[in-house]
Amino acid sequence: MVTAYVLRLVSAQPVPLDFFSGFAVRGLFFRMLKSFDNVLADEVHDARTLSPYSVSPVETLTGRGIFYGVIQPGFVFQMRMNALNGVVGDALMKSLLSVDASRLELNGVEVWMREVAVKNWAPLEKVDVYEGVRFSVRFRSPTFFRSTQKGPTFLMKLLPRRLRKPVRPVYRYMILPDPYLFFRTLARLYRQFGEPSFPYKSYSEWLLEGGVALETYGRLRVSKVYDDRGRWSRGFMGHVVFTIPRDLFDRRMASITVNLLEFAKFSNVGGNRTAGFGVLDYRVYPPKDGDQE
Repeated sequence: MVTAYVLRLVSAQPVPLDFFSGFAVRGLFFRMLKSFDNVLADEVHDARTLSPYSVSPVETLTGRGIFYGVIQPGFVFQMRMNALNGVVGDALMKSLLSVDASRLELNGVEVWMREVAVKNWAPLEKVDVYEGVRFSVRFRSPTFFRSTQKGPTFLMKLLPRRLRKPVRPVYRYMILPDPYLFFRTLARLYRQFGEPSFPYKSYSEWLLEGGVALETYGRLRVSKVYDDRGRWSRGFMGHVVFTIPRDLFDRRMASITVNLLEFAKFSNVGGNRTAGFGVLDYRVYPPKDGDQE
């Protein structure tokens, strides 16, 4: 089960956020997990596979990100912790129900938990899609994607395999809302934690053919943020509109795309999604006038 826990907190003292607040929220997440099951916390932290959790940065109660600065005494703020499987979800819930959960620590300062809201994810049973459908996505925190380039060059392929040198994969960072990287990354998460039986291969091939295209964007900007060790990362934020070209419209693939976007509200997307990167929301819009037959 995929579950989001939205914690609303307040402090009697100023809470300094001198590095990106998503890293502070991740630190709190692991302290809570360790308080209930230290072994599970270590397994989740050290896993080399897709991480079964994500968090948001610190936010206002209206969902606006508080990335840096100082949270003033008495100011009520929130954060979201997402468990992408039942094991992590159960451990987090039991930690929240413990006696000590009402008094937590954020970036070295004691904070008090006022309330917790719980939201469960489930696949959308009915999705209305049509030719010309558009997806308006707002990237609310820094987002970037990793592109892996591997394999022998064209000239190397001309050599017998026994003479080829091994090629190490090269990772590239994409700080743009590339439709293929965006939705393929979501598809990997969805296959792992959402619906394992969904047609990942055929969906990825459809994406590679250009199944989802970038239509337009607005107020897109790149932010540079730092972690608690002074290391920096860059990511884009802003509003992006994607569409499905008419000649590649497939009702089943379009329905999967909407479900992926709904899942992304719990999983986040892209690199550092476990530290508050890649937080988004979305809306589905009908075709523009004259686009639908």
